[in-house]
Amino acid sequence: MEINQEFLSQIKKRDRKTILKFYEYSFNLMMQQVNRYTKDKSVQMSIVNDAFMKIINGIDKFDVNKSYSAWLSTILRNEFIDHYRKNKKFELIYSDKATDLTESAFTADYYIQQFDKEIVLSQFVDALPEATKIVFNLFVLEDMSREDISKQLGISYETVKWHILKARKIISEQLIELNKDHAIR
Repeated sequence: MEINQEFLSQIKKRDRKTILKFYEYSFNLMMQQVNRYTKDKSVQMSIVNDAFMKIINGIDKFDVNKSYSAWLSTILRNEFIDHYRKNKKFELIYSDKATDLTESAFTADYYIQQFDKEIVLSQFVDALPEATKIVFNLFVLEDMSREDISKQLGISYETVKWHILKARKIISEQLIELNKDHAIR
């Protein structure tokens, strides 16, 4: 689908057919991203629909010379963060055991480099506890700094660090196990 000025002007005029076509085009992109953060279908649909309404209402801010998927991704990420703040469904806790996790972080980084990043993300990140998955996705996929994640989620910097280290430890253990399975065969 080509998103050009004519297409955008139809959306601005609130042409229902164009908006529906735009929604159908955007839906899979949005679901792929929101699926990284939560598996709860009702939460996913709520976030997707709220984000799409923000896209439609803010369509004047979109520059046709820039990537639509990047713009959509930013809006969706911010919508998820807003949703998290409103609902505080996940308890993001800090454990003083962060130092216990640091040793395995190096192992995780090594193994993550050995495997395709997409495989790691699709197969192993889903196994993370919900709160850890949120923080890890913001850090790895959205390339947000620890400070930004802390501010956006309203949690301490140490808690963010702990979740990132915990994710690395869990993923590293899974990758080591996978590596053992491949070495045996």
